[in-house]
Amino acid sequence: MSVVRLRCAIYTRKSSEEGLEQNFNSLHAQREACEAYVLSQAGEGWNAIKTAYDDGGYSGGSMDRPGLQQLMADIQRGLVDVVVVYKVDRLTRSLADFAKIVELFDAKGVSFVSVTQAFNTTSSMGRLTLNVLLSFAQFEREVTGERIRDKVAASKAKGLRMGGQPPLGYDIVDGRLAVNQVEAVRVRRIFQRYLELGTLLDLVREGVEAKRWVNKSGQMVGGGMMGRGALHYLLTNPAYRGITRHHDKRYEDTHPAIIDAELWDDVQAKLAASNASQPKTEKRSEASKLEGLIFDDRDNLMVLVHTKRAARRYRYYVSRPVLTGQGRPGSLHRIPAGVLEQFLAERIGPMLAPAWRPAEDLLDRIVAALRSATLSEDQIAVRLIADALSPAATSASGVLIDDEGCATLRIAFFMRRRGAIVLQVPGAVAVPANRIDRALVRAIALARVWAVELESGQVESIKSLARREGLCNHYATRLLPLAYLAPDLIDEILEGSQPRNLTLSALTAEPLPLDWGRQRERFRELAAS
Repeated sequence: MSVVRLRCAIYTRKSSEEGLEQNFNSLHAQREACEAYVLSQAGEGWNAIKTAYDDGGYSGGSMDRPGLQQLMADIQRGLVDVVVVYKVDRLTRSLADFAKIVELFDAKGVSFVSVTQAFNTTSSMGRLTLNVLLSFAQFEREVTGERIRDKVAASKAKGLRMGGQPPLGYDIVDGRLAVNQVEAVRVRRIFQRYLELGTLLDLVREGVEAKRWVNKSGQMVGGGMMGRGALHYLLTNPAYRGITRHHDKRYEDTHPAIIDAELWDDVQAKLAASNASQPKTEKRSEASKLEGLIFDDRDNLMVLVHTKRAARRYRYYVSRPVLTGQGRPGSLHRIPAGVLEQFLAERIGPMLAPAWRPAEDLLDRIVAALRSATLSEDQIAVRLIADALSPAATSASGVLIDDEGCATLRIAFFMRRRGAIVLQVPGAVAVPANRIDRALVRAIALARVWAVELESGQVESIKSLARREGLCNHYATRLLPLAYLAPDLIDEILEGSQPRNLTLSALTAEPLPLDWGRQRERFRELAAS
């Protein structure tokens, strides 16, 4: 009697990127253990798939992982019979996500095996045991989050910084804010100048440069001109009075103050009066709601402009360099104001806490919470007051909360032009054809440079090349074969006519064959999926 051949997919995951650059890291160790287990079951027809489903530096609390998504896609296509992991929590730490995964496994007849825990979802007892185990894994994740939040709160109460960007006028010395005397003069001048000018927009037009500082990697970051939202945040930041803020609590005298009480009170009174005296007409209010808060990905302020065609009035946010002719605009230098406002309302609105400005209009609630929105051609990076968000939103994967009590999240989108310009979340509709994947084109160009350097001896090995580029060996090894893509496939990518789901992550999810015929088969498989 012949043994049924079972195709086994090995999935590995590591939460942090620490150690991934090593020649033998945690992902390799997990894979070795799983391969050994599969080999021990060879008599039952088990055979490991060569595709590497690896997720290095991804949390188990979310399913938004390239390796896991590739695994789920292959299961949908009927290419996998058994999923093998080192431990159950490598697959997921969320009971809700686990239920979705098991539902897919059942629908496709796929079994699930944990090497170190010997579980198999084909039996009811195995599934019950897995649910219990995942309950503890989720509990552990939530407790860890609570410990981190408690540690941050205790550190804030003592005036300690937990990293992040220091405010203009301060440096971080031994974990605390210390006055930067040169920048402190600029901060006092900004406060005084606001009182003299009377409006934030006049202050923006004068031009105020943001803080530049050296991060932990030794790189100089920051700079650029501050917009209305950034200046408003600076003028209302209690750090300049020696106060550390953490959510709704304030701890006084945690560090030296830069602004004296009289100047601070005058500025706050002026800001309150300016807000109270804004025109209340609907047209004026609508036109300026996001003004001063929108930036492109080169930190240029996006200015609100108006145009009229026939009897219709149109509003756009346009990158300042486009209007002034000075400097370089970002990758997305123009966007309709109404489209952006609707997109933010649809995406940010559900994330707001019910108690945050409940009596106000939805867009007004969002604007009150918004500190800045930075646009690039494929995502919006939004910075909001963390207290304005619901607990579920602040604890979601990918949401980062800084020392100023603000949460930063990135929302993916693409621009579709068919009569009107529409912002849409990827997956809502098919992406239009002939859209050049710049990330993929850049990766191919980089791989070709690497190939020339390796062939000419300018670089000794992939390991030294990866070290020079600041990448892990695994990632550099996956990118290098892109230098040897078939010419017709490269032409498709350069023209933007490749299959829409043929992204850089999809193309490098498993080792790329050097044979051009097999490469074309890979393209066809991705197109079919």
